[in-house]
Amino acid sequence: MLAVLLLALAGCNRMPDMKAKTVEYQADYPHYPTLAELFAKADLVAEVTLAGKAEVRGATATVPDVHTVFAATVGRIFKGEAPAALEIKQGGGRYKGTEFIEAGSVSLRPKGHYLVFVEVYADAPASLLNPTQGQYRLEDDGTVTPVDEAGLRFTLADLGRLGG
Repeated sequence: MLAVLLLALAGCNRMPDMKAKTVEYQADYPHYPTLAELFAKADLVAEVTLAGKAEVRGATATVPDVHTVFAATVGRIFKGEAPAALEIKQGGGRYKGTEFIEAGSVSLRPKGHYLVFVEVYADAPASLLNPTQGQYRLEDDGTVTPVDEAGLRFTLADLGRLGG
C-alpha cells in the first residue's frame, strides 16, 4: 500500500501539503417557507454592502465555532435597527491552517451588495437566520436574487409591504 502511494506521488510535480486540513461540518437551520415567516423571525432586515476584507475568528465565549466576520455598511432598513457598526458572521473560514467548511452554506462575498435577514446580538456579530435564505444578492437595478435554490423569490416591493 505504501509503495503504491509513493509511486503515485512520484508521478506528481509537486508534493501535497500534508499539513493542510479541512473540516467539513453540518449545521441545522430552520427553513422558512414564506417571506412573511422569514421577515417575522429577523431582528434586522436591511440592504448592506460588505467591506473589502473579512476576518476569520476562532471560537469565543459567545460564538462557539470558527466564523468569518464581515463589516457591513447599512443602507435601507426594512425592519429593526442597525447598530452603528454592523458586523455579520457566518460559520466557517480558514483558521490556523485549517479550512472550516459548513456544508450547504453559501459564503458572503467581500464588497458584495446584499439584502440580509439577521439576528442581532449585543455581544457578538449579527447572524444570518439561515446561510442560504438569510442572504440575497441585491443587483444595481433593485432585483433581489437568491444565492441558491433554497432562497425565496420576491421583490423589494413585496418586502416593503411587510415592513408597513
